[in-house]
Amino acid sequence: MDVLIFLNTLVDYFLLLASCKITGAKTTTARTVLAAFIGGISSTYIYLPQQKVIVEFLYKTAIAFLLTLVCYKFSGVKGYLKNVAVFLGVSCAYGGIMFALWIIFKPYGMVINNSVVYFNISPLMLVIFSAVGYIVFTLSFKIFKKSSPDALRCDITVTADGKEIKLRAIADTGNSLEDIFSDSDIIIADKSKVVSLFGNIDRLENSQYAHLYRLLPCNTVSGDGSLEGFRCERAYLQANGKKILLKKPILAVSKAPLNDDYDAIINPKILR
Repeated sequence: MDVLIFLNTLVDYFLLLASCKITGAKTTTARTVLAAFIGGISSTYIYLPQQKVIVEFLYKTAIAFLLTLVCYKFSGVKGYLKNVAVFLGVSCAYGGIMFALWIIFKPYGMVINNSVVYFNISPLMLVIFSAVGYIVFTLSFKIFKKSSPDALRCDITVTADGKEIKLRAIADTGNSLEDIFSDSDIIIADKSKVVSLFGNIDRLENSQYAHLYRLLPCNTVSGDGSLEGFRCERAYLQANGKKILLKKPILAVSKAPLNDDYDAIINPKILR
């Protein structure tokens, strides 16, 4: 049983890391190891009599919800469900590959029961194969990521009036906003983030920042419109190992709430 738990803990650890690569969810090594260990313990389900498909499905889904809750920092219901869905997808892909190997090659020492995979191999070989698999996945992920630079995620620190906020942003070609008067870079952020920096963003009620207020004309799918924004002192953007300084950028308020896994959008040209 100890080998079974160790095996599935290791596999779950790499599955969680792979899911994290895809979603960009924030986690720590300790949380990932704890979640993987819980997944390893859940593998003892293999010793129960063969169950119906619906029972296996509900059990696996419940474990996925638990592991995701333990591993990733909770960032709202939408983000949590997204992390669960990605982890389930990665796990299903792994399970499908293992089942195909079992059906086609019938490898010695490989057992599948109640949708749990067990290998009767040495711990050293297990570590080597798992590490190689994760390395292959990581390299493939980086290659695909480079082929779509406009989907790049980056971290931004925005400073205004001696205060600062940190943003998790995506570079999206859908954001082509430019300040036609000063050619300043524009960061579209979730309203909650702008409020955390400036407080009340109603320029009539908060005269303290009235001089920083900007009204930005923009085009949307529903027609012409405008975004409210505030000029900041500076912003530091970190992406691809580079640190980019934005002088006097404008922090614009998004009309709609942004996704749980990012809270700002920038024009990809900033990165170039």
